[in-house]
Amino acid sequence: MATLKDIAGVTGISISTISRVLNHDETISVTPQTAEKIFAAAKALDYVPTRSRAKAERAAPSRRMGIAQMFEMEQILEDPYYLYMKSALEKVCFSKGIETTNLFRDETGHFICQGDSELDGVFAIGSFTPQEIEDFHRCSSHVVFVDTSPDDEHYFAAVPNFHLGVRQALQRLLEAGHRRIGFIGSQYTFQEEKTLKLDARLYYFRNILQEAGVFDPAYVLDSAMNSTAGFEVMTRALDAWQTPPTALFIASDAIANGVLRALERKGVSIPGQMSVVAFNDTPLSLNASPPLSSVRVLQSEIAAAAYMAMESSLAGCTYPFKTVVPCVYVERESVGAPDACES
Repeated sequence: MATLKDIAGVTGISISTISRVLNHDETISVTPQTAEKIFAAAKALDYVPTRSRAKAERAAPSRRMGIAQMFEMEQILEDPYYLYMKSALEKVCFSKGIETTNLFRDETGHFICQGDSELDGVFAIGSFTPQEIEDFHRCSSHVVFVDTSPDDEHYFAAVPNFHLGVRQALQRLLEAGHRRIGFIGSQYTFQEEKTLKLDARLYYFRNILQEAGVFDPAYVLDSAMNSTAGFEVMTRALDAWQTPPTALFIASDAIANGVLRALERKGVSIPGQMSVVAFNDTPLSLNASPPLSSVRVLQSEIAAAAYMAMESSLAGCTYPFKTVVPCVYVERESVGAPDACES
């Protein structure tokens, strides 16, 4: 049985860092590449946490699950949310004594599985085309979707409650006294069957602020979900706005660093001149300057729900179900009253 020392020997990373990453310690700051290196080594060495070994030994014979991701690695490194979700799934599977393997696209763009043996199931993280979903079925008849639900009638799924998360963020800003609230993020994102539709966060943002009587489309900024785009879009908006918003909702942590650089370059202080709330609450929010208040997507809980859905599918459950996991608002140092910028 592999140990933390074995993983350290393979990766050259300290045992303490490896332990904290494998236990999803939210207070540690490591790059996505380091986290991926640790989890890859742990899987290659068949490492199982000490507290889970006895449980795993008592479990049913080992199953083999595939994990497919919507994005390629270059895109994932721009937005580590999906990397953390994959790590959460791997952790759940490790704790149950289940082997995982990555599904990857071949030169024709089709998902294929490594090895000759059939998979017991497939976890699909993100949105996929009908053709890609057919690829999954060639690997296994049991497919569970994570972070999206392409067809509630036919597939099990575990998804975050976007409505709740956006409402929590806007309620905090409205209670603080903000009435000019902006949005930055992709207005259209991949959703069911990998088709572009109005992003759920923007949909709920618009509806909630319309109900409050304070929605202003001039404060909605369309930005690709990466730091470079966030910087460029935010810079242009700050140049164009005669009366800027007093608060900003950032649809993804992946944009946050670029947005903060643009605000800093223009001399806009946080939260003195503009309050900021981000979404996802990966370490990108925690390690920002200042640390950003954020809506936390409960990835470990979503992964656990996806695993339970897979168990139900394997057990022959007649009807699939979708589990909607709540989000949690985390207060840090980026939200204040709008008095300074209103005066």
